[in-house]
Amino acid sequence: MKKVTIITIGDAHAGSTKFRMIQYLPLLKSQGFNVTVITRQQLLENPNILTPTDILINQKCLFKKPILQKLRDHSKRLIFDFDDAIYTRPGKPYSFFTRHRVRRRFRACLQTADVVTVANGVLAEAAQQHSCHVKIVPMSLDMDLWKPQPKPYQDTISIGWAGAPHNLKYVESLDSVLCEILAKYPNARLLVFSGEKPKLTCCYDYHPFVSGEEHLFTPQLDIGLLPLTEDEFTRGKSPIKAIQYIACGVPVVANAFGATKEIVNADNGILVQSEQQWGEALETLITDRERRLQMSMYARSHALERFSVEAGFRALLEVL
Repeated sequence: MKKVTIITIGDAHAGSTKFRMIQYLPLLKSQGFNVTVITRQQLLENPNILTPTDILINQKCLFKKPILQKLRDHSKRLIFDFDDAIYTRPGKPYSFFTRHRVRRRFRACLQTADVVTVANGVLAEAAQQHSCHVKIVPMSLDMDLWKPQPKPYQDTISIGWAGAPHNLKYVESLDSVLCEILAKYPNARLLVFSGEKPKLTCCYDYHPFVSGEEHLFTPQLDIGLLPLTEDEFTRGKSPIKAIQYIACGVPVVANAFGATKEIVNADNGILVQSEQQWGEALETLITDRERRLQMSMYARSHALERFSVEAGFRALLEVL
């Protein structure tokens, strides 16, 4: 039985850790792997917690060289995994010195690993600058959990957004567009699922975040919102929200940049770049029921083919 140790960036409830690592644990154990999970914080507080292992997966922790060497010394096979552009950050760029330090650690993690696994093609290109052994393991979901629910025929069109409080700024950026759309189409309503209420001047139904109930909110929607701001960080992002929408058969209206285009396309959503295009896309999906239904069917099919847990695990198993 091979021993696998996973060093995670967060705990089991952290989004990235949950979808990149934790959801695969039952499948790994079913394949005969003996798995130990250690959080980054636990390792930093007690470096001796790490014991020799056959395979060690470092989930996007940019450690200093002494700890990175410890990972190398304690593993027969070292894998470095990252699912977003950890060499930069969203919004305001790092200062020169911080940027230099982050990229130096990022380069060291790539060069020390036997294999680098990434979530998409944009990140693969970034990794290939420092590693010859890069594999794509796409973001994935449990498609038995995230699935469409039967909707009775009705005139009401539910437009929705789900996300963490620190991302509310994205849906808030659509305030004027949403106000205009909701005023023009009285049968449309806006739903928001988050840990905090957004600052919107339009009317909306607020659904407070409840852990473990995210998959119950999304199938209620007829249209999913994915507003993003283009920067280096966003171009490398594979938004799990986009996969959640299409898994539930919800057509997406999105600012699609970089890797997001690997998820959202013209068959399962409408890609937009301006405020005017946002309004036009929402109008199209509100008024054209047939197009919504066609997109819904393709969205679910695309999700099953590309982003199921089984598809992600097959890619991971090849690397292991």
